[in-house]
Amino acid sequence: MMRLAKTAALLFAATAAMSCMSFNLGTVKPNIALGSEIVSTPELKAMLQEIPKPKIVIRVPNPPANVTEADRFNSYINVIEKTFVQAGYTVRDRALLQNVMGGGNVDYKSLKEKIDTDLIIDILGLQFDGSTAVHTFFNKTTQKEEPFATPQTYVECGFASLECRVTIVDRGQLGGMFTLRTSPADAQELDFYIDGFRQNMAWVGQESAGLFPVLRIVIGEEQKLQFTQVLARRLIDLLSGPKG
Repeated sequence: MMRLAKTAALLFAATAAMSCMSFNLGTVKPNIALGSEIVSTPELKAMLQEIPKPKIVIRVPNPPANVTEADRFNSYINVIEKTFVQAGYTVRDRALLQNVMGGGNVDYKSLKEKIDTDLIIDILGLQFDGSTAVHTFFNKTTQKEEPFATPQTYVECGFASLECRVTIVDRGQLGGMFTLRTSPADAQELDFYIDGFRQNMAWVGQESAGLFPVLRIVIGEEQKLQFTQVLARRLIDLLSGPKG
């Protein structure tokens, strides 16, 4: 009972202090997508000019060994394939590719004939636990981009990343290497209150929990499929020829 009384007193004191303090409304705009790494060969660009929506097949060279992790990872790959199909692409069965490759001594010319695909997209990595410290914020009260007061005050911004390699099948040639990134902070404005000293913050709606020098944006389990789709759409943009 004493502990509950102390907790209530602390929350009351924090709320009272906040009511007397000057606060601004802020958000972070990290634009994590700008950190993407995109390498595309002239041959791939020329092929996309000729074939705006190439036939593709997804390959996972190093699937997770753990059965549970493999099932979860497979659900993400299904989302990538489904997103390509929804965009009007022909997506070949990756199990067929695996069976053909499993026969050994398969060159890319015979692979093209057996599977009828233009591109192989190797998914080298799909991660949801990346993070970067953001030391500036957009102050909605002053309508200016401003730095936090100290290096110890920042927003830790989580992001998802997709790493893949694209092979042009009829040439047996590397067409591109892509590492694509996206973040919840890129998808929507996540607002927080910050004190007038620009040192302590609280998410809007969570003020009663107190003020902190560091706020964290993470990608929860329920968001992973959503951000996989976002990354797949970005990959599709890179593998699309001229529109219309």
